[in-house]
Amino acid sequence: MLTLVLCLSLVACGNSDDVAGDDWRTTGMVVGSGTITHDGESVDVLVTVSESSAAFYRDLPEQILFDSVSFPMNIPDAEQAFNAISFDDMDDDGESDVLVSFIHENGDATELIWIWDPVERYVFREDLSTVAISGGDLSGDDLSEYVGLWEYQGENLWLRIHEDATWEFVNDQDEVIEYGVLWVDEYGITLHFDGSGDTLQLDRTVSGDLIDSVNGGTLVPADKIESCVPYFTRNGFEINAAVDAGTYLLKNGACSYYNLGKNYTVGDCYWEVIKNYDVTHDGIREIQFDAVCYVPASSLGTFDQEFIISTRSGLYDFYTGKWFNTDNDHTEKNHTERIDNHYVNTLEWNGQSYEVEYSYSTEAEFFVADWYMVYTVSYMVYLPEGYDGLLFVAEPEAKTYEDHMKWSDPTAEYYLTEEDAVDLFFSVCY
Repeated sequence: MLTLVLCLSLVACGNSDDVAGDDWRTTGMVVGSGTITHDGESVDVLVTVSESSAAFYRDLPEQILFDSVSFPMNIPDAEQAFNAISFDDMDDDGESDVLVSFIHENGDATELIWIWDPVERYVFREDLSTVAISGGDLSGDDLSEYVGLWEYQGENLWLRIHEDATWEFVNDQDEVIEYGVLWVDEYGITLHFDGSGDTLQLDRTVSGDLIDSVNGGTLVPADKIESCVPYFTRNGFEINAAVDAGTYLLKNGACSYYNLGKNYTVGDCYWEVIKNYDVTHDGIREIQFDAVCYVPASSLGTFDQEFIISTRSGLYDFYTGKWFNTDNDHTEKNHTERIDNHYVNTLEWNGQSYEVEYSYSTEAEFFVADWYMVYTVSYMVYLPEGYDGLLFVAEPEAKTYEDHMKWSDPTAEYYLTEEDAVDLFFSVCY
């Protein structure tokens, strides 16, 4: 959509074809005249105006378009309210700029200014212009109906409209992509893009949405910015491990230490996820799976007393990047058909709410085959039938004991970050 916004263009108003027959200058179309100078060359021009633009024609019997400027909004009474035009050099660069002024029937004055740019040509300057946005025929519908946040559906883009008739397109990080001023009319609003001078008409529907007919899009009122691109995708993560496909190496996936962090050692381990049960009924999907970690003796430190082995793993949401906390939303439920001590997380995504209920148990076995320890986490999860974003994620251990202990607060909320690019990601809902 960024490319879409930046590439919006206008068809220049006016007719560049020669008109045979009588001198067009005598038809009454001309409202002004002047001389335009660029690159040291001057051209005498005659001016016509419409509600959307001012066109500059060569001062010849044939109607030949030389240049034009597009207004940042429609001016319905442009022909009647036209007051003057100037091609003076306002920024002292030796190039002609454009000033068009109007005096409306109600006495309001509109003065529009464009500064010449050798690349973008005439660039509308909102900061130098004076626009009558209230009163009389120019006010159109009430601007207050449009003030607020609008989501451009399917484009990860939002339009924010302010009370002073300024606007900006922002991304999911609330970073401004484009901005400018707008104009309200009986059909909807017209956005003027500062810099390029382009305009975009958004028509209001009976239901209150805004339709971008040029690009085939729809904008709807929004309470907040929430990306339509899943958190997992927009942060560049990849599903790099498959369920029921054997073990995967996780570098630095286990740590060992004793006596509050002494001889803290980080080493490699292997993970696999085995799905034992996956059934959907009555709108609920039930999945039971085991996440198994294999820790070799070579990954552990050297100890002469009892020590601790630790791994990091958990359930995350593909869409929001949220860790399924095991304490913050803790509830105790005694359903005869389910295991006690369930945990519940409620996810909000694209206007939908999903309640995910789950429980888990752990078991550690030592000296199994070639492994020093085999650690199994057995999960039972209950998902809404329409939700498919459950991830099991195995993460490397912290490099220091201090950092290891910072992470281990079960009441905190965690989200996948840039550092998680090296994690193992298993899609449980494959």
